[in-house]
Amino acid sequence: VEYGMFSQQERMRHVGSGLVVFAVVVMLGMLPGVDVMAGQGPEVKVSSAWVKVPAPGETMTTAFAVVENPIMYDVYLVSAAADVAGKVEIREKDKGDKAEAQVKKFVTVPAYGGVKMDPNGLYLLLMDLKRPLKETDSVSLTLMTDGGEALRVSAVVRKE
Repeated sequence: VEYGMFSQQERMRHVGSGLVVFAVVVMLGMLPGVDVMAGQGPEVKVSSAWVKVPAPGETMTTAFAVVENPIMYDVYLVSAAADVAGKVEIREKDKGDKAEAQVKKFVTVPAYGGVKMDPNGLYLLLMDLKRPLKETDSVSLTLMTDGGEALRVSAVVRKE
């Protein structure tokens, strides 16, 4: 019996090959480190975070991290927070002769690229510290994207 353009036998062959593809996808999803069923691709990640030990009695310090963007779209960091600070600003040192830093409204993390914060360029200024920080303390940093994603990382307090 013919149904439309394909015979029943041809339709069964197409259904059967679709089931084989589905079974392979399911089996791959069961392998460690393979995440085909969740639909999750690469994600923006923050790593190598650290906070500079503040001088005694100081209520501000700086923090640094690496933000990696393995996706095909730019990501924009629009704000930051730290569990030990009342306020955090994203800043960048002026490339000229001035030692002054400018507050950044946002930072672009390019597609398939990254941004490395360091003492001579881009950094986080932690202000109104809630407690004294000493070497080896841990600080929780959160970077917010323009899409509302919170990128969290634990930063160790250390000397430069």
